[in-house]
Amino acid sequence: MKTNPQLSPPDAPTDAPARRKAYRTSRKREMTRAFKEEAFERAAWTVFSTLGLDAATVRDIVSLSAVSPGSFYNYYKTKEKIFDILLIKVADRVRTVVQQSRCPTDNLDMMLTRSNQAVLRELISINGAPRFFELNQHHIRARLFTMKETRDMLEDLKQNILRLMPVESISPDRLSFIAATLLTMGLESLLYMARNPLLDIEQISGLSGSMAAGNVRGAIAFLCNPPPEH
Repeated sequence: MKTNPQLSPPDAPTDAPARRKAYRTSRKREMTRAFKEEAFERAAWTVFSTLGLDAATVRDIVSLSAVSPGSFYNYYKTKEKIFDILLIKVADRVRTVVQQSRCPTDNLDMMLTRSNQAVLRELISINGAPRFFELNQHHIRARLFTMKETRDMLEDLKQNILRLMPVESISPDRLSFIAATLLTMGLESLLYMARNPLLDIEQISGLSGSMAAGNVRGAIAFLCNPPPEH
């Protein structure tokens, strides 16, 4: 009985073009880019902390960075873009220290006091941060609640409010409003410290934490027992 011989695959044509390798950025190029971005962001932070976003120009940032204008426009395009990047990095730092400051045994007052204290300590430790927030507060307010990083902080805060102030029913939009109000109060505390740098952080944190906790209790009491309509 004869068996069919196995068919071997056809030979590849000798004139087939070689496959092009995927482009990979060299390590040296990546390091150069990282170095330039760091120089631009350091310079931008200094400019925004002394002049503010409105008065600052791209030329100010480039001049202080000692990197070429072409690289700036290649990486960022506008001064607003690099401002947003700096604000996101600050928000990430704030979220991290707030998460680290919280303890499962905290009550509402302590949780909010610890959070405020951690934020104030972290931001005041950053060179120029109080002035950065004071000079650019209208831009920060305009951007704050559109940032993913802020939404993440608000979600953390809402979960902690529900954990420490259990209620039978509270609508998501009402809870979001309460959390956003607390975040705004935290920003006001920072701006107050920026204008009065000799104030004691622990006292301001305790005051703002107690006020915030009182607002939460009052809001939840109102929602659970609304006043009768006239």
